[in-house]
Amino acid sequence: MRPRNHIPDRERRARSRLTQILHTQPFLCGSLVRMERTCGKPGCKCTRGELHPSLYLAIRTGEKRKMIHIPQPLEKTIRQWVANYQEAWRLMEQISELCLK
Repeated sequence: MRPRNHIPDRERRARSRLTQILHTQPFLCGSLVRMERTCGKPGCKCTRGELHPSLYLAIRTGEKRKMIHIPQPLEKTIRQWVANYQEAWRLMEQISELCLK
């Protein structure tokens, strides 16, 4: 590992932001998927083709893919947690790339 004063500014900023995300913000590994479904109630608009939109978190557990329904009140929170994970992943890729130079 290089001495601290030899780390380029760009790498130092990326490491600092990554540390901030990992230690202060919740994150979820997965992707958000919007799907449409029927509710099963007779006479509902979904029986005529106007399906109900639903949000799911798609995660991989081992070899299997799992879909977890996200209730509407939690949508904003879960979106932020997934965005935090995606930012952390991008920062790790950036740091790795900078270390190879």
